[in-house]
Amino acid sequence: MKKCDICNVEMIDNCVIKGQHPFKFEMESSTNIHIEVPTNEEGNILGIKYSKTKPYNLKARICPKCGKIEFYANININEK
Repeated sequence: MKKCDICNVEMIDNCVIKGQHPFKFEMESSTNIHIEVPTNEEGNILGIKYSKTKPYNLKARICPKCGKIEFYANININEK
């Protein structure tokens, strides 16, 4: 576990990020926030080249003492 740089207390990992996109009305209020990591590979669709990326879901950790929040992605396991 990572320690908070402010309090030196162990942070709580694996916090799920939830929220609601503006103007989106539905029962479940979770978001699909992720990070796209470049893979240094190129793709080609109909002659148009593009840089490939690999998506990873974002997670958060929080300090139980001061409330500091950090975002991170588990890049060892593709969660998407």
